[in-house]
Amino acid sequence: MPPTSISSGRTRVVLAVLFLTLFAYNGLETMLAPALPLVQEAVGATTPAIAWVFTGVLLAGAVATPVVGRLADTRDKRTVLLWVLAIVMLGTAVAALSTSIVVLTIGQLLQGAGLGLLPVSAGIIRDTQPASAIKSANGLMIAAATLSMGVGLLVAGPIVSVLPYTWLFWLPLALLVVAFAVAWFVVPSCPPGESGSVDWPGAALLGLGVAGLLIAITLSASWGWLSTGTLGLLGAAVVLLAVFVVVELRTARPLIDLRLLANRPVLLVCAIWFVIGFVSIAVYVLVPILVQLPVESGIGLGASATLTGLILFPMGIIGSMVAPLTGRLESAIGTRGVMLVATAALATSSASLLGAMQLWVLFLATGLVGVGIGLGLTQAMNIVAASVPSERLASVSGITFVMKAVGGSLGGQIAAALLAVSGAPLPTWGDFSFAFVVFAVVGVVAVLLSGGFPARITSAPETVAMAK
Repeated sequence: MPPTSISSGRTRVVLAVLFLTLFAYNGLETMLAPALPLVQEAVGATTPAIAWVFTGVLLAGAVATPVVGRLADTRDKRTVLLWVLAIVMLGTAVAALSTSIVVLTIGQLLQGAGLGLLPVSAGIIRDTQPASAIKSANGLMIAAATLSMGVGLLVAGPIVSVLPYTWLFWLPLALLVVAFAVAWFVVPSCPPGESGSVDWPGAALLGLGVAGLLIAITLSASWGWLSTGTLGLLGAAVVLLAVFVVVELRTARPLIDLRLLANRPVLLVCAIWFVIGFVSIAVYVLVPILVQLPVESGIGLGASATLTGLILFPMGIIGSMVAPLTGRLESAIGTRGVMLVATAALATSSASLLGAMQLWVLFLATGLVGVGIGLGLTQAMNIVAASVPSERLASVSGITFVMKAVGGSLGGQIAAALLAVSGAPLPTWGDFSFAFVVFAVVGVVAVLLSGGFPARITSAPETVAMAK
């Protein structure tokens, strides 16, 4: 659909509101990382269970994102944006009031709806911004997410040093309330380009299938990987996901139109987003646990939440710095070149963590993850925007965000499970090393996949043939 007719001044205000919204939400989700061991102790959770602080958000996001994307295609995007923010605020309040891992996870599940904010924002940008500004606006949205990541990591330690960890929820909630109020008055109506309904059966199958995988991984530490319970859950999850694929291919308006994966750039973007989620969330889980282990363990630094935040800080600040530069870098080295740089940074970050006994290596590793996130996510959004018709942008974006959420869910839960493999009271260096090798190999696979992108993608969205 053509861009909504609003003044140039208001387009900048809309962009600023979307920036604030993503900044507040992503800050909320990243502030918990430095305080993860503290939260674990407060709610009495095991290492695999506490990973649900992150994977609960991602699990819900894997289902909510395509639902929100579909709603953004068939409903007014302003309305969708406000409803998503309302659900996130409710989840944040529930998490802040929680005293157990179960209630905390429920709050995190509700917050997972916020992962749909980025595809909705992409749709609003497409409807309100000049065509010449779309790429830079997409980069600004990724910068908002990564900058808030850095700020959240940096301030979390000082906050929990003087206040209860629940303030890591209350402070972002206040910012979300402001974002909601401003969006109510500033974001214009963005009517849909088509009509239709949401594929709720598909959403249920996807949610149950991914949940089964994550629960099986969580319980594998106590049940054993080859136990009847673990294998049964894994088998049931695979069956549910297989049924999901069949249902989606036979549904006229599916939750996730898997036929769009016939477009090679879209397929490759999905794979890259999976890896970015897989590796980045694993780092969120592994690094705080490693650096906060007591010095007496022989591998930990006995770090405070403040030092942990400083170690993770390069991930956010570097990501926010490189994201807006993606367009210029693409002009210099092409579409494929940018993706190769992004995925190589991810692979190198995981490999470098094998030397994590040294503090500077930890800073290097988290900085490289920031490069991978900033360049990889921005370039992926640009590729999707250049490869699909405008009326399918939100739905196709939903596919990529689902892949990132699923990748992050599996990466975080697998990372936590690998730390329990030895069965020792505390994770051993062998546990960490094995985990780092696994994630480095995944990064190398992403590098190889990046070689499949065209050297440059310049097709206009309206002219690209898509599967119907």
